Amino acid sequence: MTLTPEQLAFVNHDPSHHARVLAGPGTGKSYTSVAFLERLARERPELRARMLTFTRVATAEFAQKMGDAQLEGLGVTPPATVHAFALSVLMRAKGANVPMPLRIPDSWELKNLVHQHLARRLKAAGHHKVTPTLVKDLEEEMAAGWESLDPNRDLKATLWPELRAAYVGLWKEHRWVFGYVLLAELPYRAGTVMEDVGAKIDLDVLLVDEYQDLNEADIKLIRLVAGSGVSVLAIGDDDQSIYRFRWAAPEGIRRFLKELDTTFDYPLTKSRRCGKAILNAANLLIQSEPGRPAKPPLTSMAETADGQFAHLRFTDNSTEVHGVARIVAARIAHGVLPSRIAILVRSRPDIWAAAMRPALEKHGVALASTDWVHNVLQQDEVRRGLARAQLALNKTDSLAWWTLLHLIPGVGAAFIDYVYDNRQQSEGFGSTLLRLADEGFPGTRPTVAARVKQEVTDTLKLTSELEVEGVELDKRGWGGWLFDQLDKSQLIPETAELLTMVGRVIPREEGLDSFLAKLELTGKDLAASSSEAVRLMTMTQSKGLTVDTAIVMGVEDGIIPMPPDKAEINEERRLLYVAMTRATDMCLLTWAGRRKGPTARNGTPNVNQLRHRCPCWKACPLSAGLTA
Repeated sequence: MTLTPEQLAFVNHDPSHHARVLAGPGTGKSYTSVAFLERLARERPELRARMLTFTRVATAEFAQKMGDAQLEGLGVTPPATVHAFALSVLMRAKGANVPMPLRIPDSWELKNLVHQHLARRLKAAGHHKVTPTLVKDLEEEMAAGWESLDPNRDLKATLWPELRAAYVGLWKEHRWVFGYVLLAELPYRAGTVMEDVGAKIDLDVLLVDEYQDLNEADIKLIRLVAGSGVSVLAIGDDDQSIYRFRWAAPEGIRRFLKELDTTFDYPLTKSRRCGKAILNAANLLIQSEPGRPAKPPLTSMAETADGQFAHLRFTDNSTEVHGVARIVAARIAHGVLPSRIAILVRSRPDIWAAAMRPALEKHGVALASTDWVHNVLQQDEVRRGLARAQLALNKTDSLAWWTLLHLIPGVGAAFIDYVYDNRQQSEGFGSTLLRLADEGFPGTRPTVAARVKQEVTDTLKLTSELEVEGVELDKRGWGGWLFDQLDKSQLIPETAELLTMVGRVIPREEGLDSFLAKLELTGKDLAASSSEAVRLMTMTQSKGLTVDTAIVMGVEDGIIPMPPDKAEINEERRLLYVAMTRATDMCLLTWAGRRKGPTARNGTPNVNQLRHRCPCWKACPLSAGLTA
């Protein structure tokens, strides 16, 4: 692929200076970034360079592109996520003070254990309005360094400073008692450690992808890295800033030049992805954002096809579902692979998948979604198996013991508090539980003590018999090993599929601990990328995706955009822009005049009442040329 003049300007950048690369959708930022590294390999092989990405999928894709490039001689470290980089900084720094062995809770553990217990303890301390949801909000604010990039948005911690102080104090104790590290906290803690005691950064050049999705804590970490003598190249697009939920905002990348005192700015505005009709519609949408800084519009390459775009109105949600199914079937009949078709929704992909799946099946089309992965990992027997596997690696794993207690009928939160409050010195929850089991749990109800004692005895016997070191694995890898430990009578059919699927892609040599840590996220990635099925996912999840056909459903007031109490209109506009620019050949937006059933309660509840199309979209008339 021939580089454009814009791309060449970036490739020829002097690596001793900071720079910003504003790269619109489909402008080849990854390809150009690799070309930049290839030039350094030829001309400056003594330099040490690294790329940071925002997601694991993007990391894997960039690693593959780097593997195909000629980078011999250049000190290129494998790409990593921002969180993985932050962890590496913590591991090298003195005074990092991170609970080891490293244990990051998965989404089930966070929701059912950590957030619930923190809320309970805060309530007991007098903060009566605290809920698990509020605890989750405080966690996200802490992960952003207790700062907002959006000056119009207030932190709950600012509104309730006493609650913030209580939360921080409890959380610092809590994470040591249960031996966990929050994924979200890593950049915040790495930045704090660098600021306080410093850390050695063995780099000369750091490329940071998706810079617009960084929050204040992430950006502080990058600033500190830059302050240590590393040249930073911020790569991203303010028009694609869609992670407000983690306190990111377009201002992060917009202020980069001023913050790092540089004038090197490289816009990439030639899109090789989107058809002209799609890109024209997307430009009309994003340029309507109030206060958006002026910049060159995104344009298609001369050889790019026109593509097709339409905003289709359906009478109701039923005709919408069946209309979309017919369009999908027609695209497949036209020669488009199912995996090159994406159905995108604002939220709750489970309810949209439940509506779409039977309609697509009537046309012989399968639907790939990740809701079934969630269902598998919610099962009590799977949670029990995962906990026992963790205990086979570490018999005092506190989160694993906590999970097993949570699953015992009649053993409630009061017993968790009993163990928590009976720790000795630096004892963790797991060690405390084992000690109290030997003592017979004095002071507790005999029936509860007996149930817990039996669980501890049975689990220790079982985990001691589990072969982890030197175990012979079949082609199913660690997923097959785990599945064989479970009671099959208590499992839904998809359990074997998930464990086998993940077990086959995570190298056995990485060990059981790696498999357990990666199970949930890898499973969702694999489920969403089935080569024989149409994908259904949220608009946020589509970030980084390129498909032939993107169909965005529910583009109507109350769903897209979400109501003001749940979302911010400018980000809703950017989110729709991201969704539209996934498509190369066809982009369809759909909306229904009336809705019944679950989708009528998505966003603003509105059952069988008149609906209106998305107010973000006033610049675009209903398009002709496509029929519903």
